[in-house]
Amino acid sequence: MEDYVITISRTFGSGGKRIAKHLADKLGIRYYNKGIKSVRSGNVSIKDLLSEGAGDTIEPESAFTYDKELFDKQARVINLLADGESCIIVGRCADYVLSGRKNVFSFFIDAPKDYRIRNIAKRMNVSEDMAAIYEASSDKYRKEFYEAYTGRIFGDPENYDMCFDAKEMDPEQIEEAILDYVINKLDTEE
Repeated sequence: MEDYVITISRTFGSGGKRIAKHLADKLGIRYYNKGIKSVRSGNVSIKDLLSEGAGDTIEPESAFTYDKELFDKQARVINLLADGESCIIVGRCADYVLSGRKNVFSFFIDAPKDYRIRNIAKRMNVSEDMAAIYEASSDKYRKEFYEAYTGRIFGDPENYDMCFDAKEMDPEQIEEAILDYVINKLDTEE
C-alpha cells in the first residue's frame, strides 16, 4: 500500500486529538501534533516532532501572532513528513498545506460549545466557567491561525473529506468512519 496522510482539524474539547492518537495506534503509524507547532530551526528530528500520548495536559493557546516565516517552516516539515511516511497530522493547517496531494485525507471534528466545555472541565478538572475561558481562547487562536494562513474558513466542510459532530458519535464510531473512508479510497485507487 502506498503512503497516505490523515489530517485532523478540530475544535478544542471535541476529542479530536484523542481520536487521532487512537487511529494512529490502530493503523501502526506515527501521530504528529504539538511538535510541529514549535518548529523554529531548519534542523528538526522526527523525535522532536513526535507527539505525546493522547490525554496529556491541555493548555489554552496563547494569543495568535502572524509569523509567515514560522508557518513556512512548519509547512516544509509537514510536506517532508508526507513525503516520507504514512502518518496522522493534527492541526497546523495540514489539510491546506497538503491539499492537492494524492492519498491525503482530511477530517474535521467539532461538537456544540456546551458539550466541549463540559469535556474540557472534566479532562482539566476545572470549573465549567474556567473551561469556557479555555475553550474561547483556544478556538479563537485556532480560527485566527487557520484563516490567516489559508484564506479559508476554519471548520468549513468544503475543506475536508468528512466532518463529525463528537456529541452525536462516540469516538470509536468516528474512528471507524475515518478508517472505512480511508481504506475504501485507497482500495479504489489501486
